[in-house]
Amino acid sequence: MSRGKSTNNLKRSSENKNPRGDLLIVVEGEQTEYNYFDSLKRELKLSTIKIKVVSANGGDPLEIVNTAYDLYRQKQYDQVFCIFDDDNKPEKYKQALSTAKGYNFESVTSIPCFEFWFLLHYCYTTSPFSSYDELRPNLESEMRKEGILRQGENYNKSDKLLYQKLKPNQEKAINHAIKLEQNHPNENGCTKPSTKVHILIDKLQKQKNFE
Repeated sequence: MSRGKSTNNLKRSSENKNPRGDLLIVVEGEQTEYNYFDSLKRELKLSTIKIKVVSANGGDPLEIVNTAYDLYRQKQYDQVFCIFDDDNKPEKYKQALSTAKGYNFESVTSIPCFEFWFLLHYCYTTSPFSSYDELRPNLESEMRKEGILRQGENYNKSDKLLYQKLKPNQEKAINHAIKLEQNHPNENGCTKPSTKVHILIDKLQKQKNFE
């Protein structure tokens, strides 16, 4: 599908304080991020917003943004959020950030991976993890301390109950993410480590409170 169409009609309501109308969230795969945001959607039960969570079937960051654009052309969503990490593909990642900005979509990024957001539920850290494989042992250790994982049990990316397990520490994670942004500004979306997941969650929670 051609993407040469003018993007003027994409300059919609993403700059509003809170979302309204139809909201599209596009994630990389069908497991971790999809299950997390689908669970969040089900929990909030927002009456003023229709949220659609879609998987880009494992595409790289740029493919996630392009998938979001294709879906946007089919239905004029009021806001579009693209969930992706750097995936050890820095050029694709930077292209995705630029392309999403051009479409007026919001990039909800995490570096090095989405699981960094999970780690912030248990501890504040500025360790510059280079990959998911480097971060995972830290996450597993913290989850064992909390009793989320048994000794010898490994983190499972496809666990459909992850959101529910993490929820009790959500405010802690948000505070840790805010503190991280204050100490290590992430204006260009490329700071390591970093996450912007809390920004989307905060917007949706404010909308729930507004209702």
